[in-house]
Amino acid sequence: MIGDNIIRIVMLAEVGLLVFAVALFFLHGVWLNLTDRRLQRLSKAARDSVAVLISRGTINVEELAALAQQPDDVQVMAFLEISRNVSGTGKERLRFIAEKVGAIDRARKLCEHRRWTRRLRGARILSRLDVPDPLVRTLLADPHPAVRAQAAEWAAAQPSEEVISAMLALLADPATQARFAVQNALLRMGGVIAGPLAAFLETHTGRAAEAGLRVAESVAEPSFVAAALRFSAVEDDAGIRVAAARLLGAIAGEAAAARLTEMLKDPESRVRAAAAQSLGRMQHWQAGSLLFDCMRDSAWRVRKEAGLSLRALGAPGTLFLRRALRSDDRFAADMAQQVLDLPATAAG
Repeated sequence: MIGDNIIRIVMLAEVGLLVFAVALFFLHGVWLNLTDRRLQRLSKAARDSVAVLISRGTINVEELAALAQQPDDVQVMAFLEISRNVSGTGKERLRFIAEKVGAIDRARKLCEHRRWTRRLRGARILSRLDVPDPLVRTLLADPHPAVRAQAAEWAAAQPSEEVISAMLALLADPATQARFAVQNALLRMGGVIAGPLAAFLETHTGRAAEAGLRVAESVAEPSFVAAALRFSAVEDDAGIRVAAARLLGAIAGEAAAARLTEMLKDPESRVRAAAAQSLGRMQHWQAGSLLFDCMRDSAWRVRKEAGLSLRALGAPGTLFLRRALRSDDRFAADMAQQVLDLPATAAG
């Protein structure tokens, strides 16, 4: 009997705990639902207030006061959502409104917080609002790669010489996320980076130089020719030679063409492929016979790039491809057939 009573007590306790757990989960769901509805209601009101303030030529004091009374997170959500759809004067008004309600000052404080997630949030807010601030240089040296990556995105709108120099120093960042963000931000800055980048390439090697060459390819200024020629001869780093070959193809010119034809004999197949691709990119028809010889290369990627480059040369290249069809090298003939069968849009 005593054993049965103990079993009943244990079972009742388990049932009680189960009921309690179900009730707790139910109440939590109700609380989340109510909170979500409240957040949606407040967010809509905040977005409406911001939209009115941006669209009117003068500041509506009542709307500004209503926005200032909203919770900080709700204000930020409204600013971030609307920032995606405005630019120019609209973005300037958005920054002015954010400054008036204190959102920008709070974001600056977040950028100095000891927790990296808070610094990341602060940088994201200032980045979306295109707020110019020297804090960006501090965050570019942040210990956490996610913060450095966000700072790089923010810095893209602040192409000062100091910011560009700090960005270039991160081209060798060990964290892939930050390194790619820096490269993307530099590309967005455009031609303004040409001078600092040329100076950077004069003093750096290795991963930093390779990343710098890839960024320089998008700018393709003649000032990069000397660096591209120098790096194209680096013997112990095929990755740098590939980047240099692509940069030479983007810049074009006699010096670039001469060096690229030499690189068609590089011991690394990916370098030969990059050289062939660049000769086609610059439509250097004088290299047609050399590209024809590359159709016999042992590496498939070299044959492919040589074939596509011949196709890019127009009529002279097409003649070489038709000659390759009759080659005793079946790999060259097969690649020539594949290239000739491509539609014009795919081959160009």
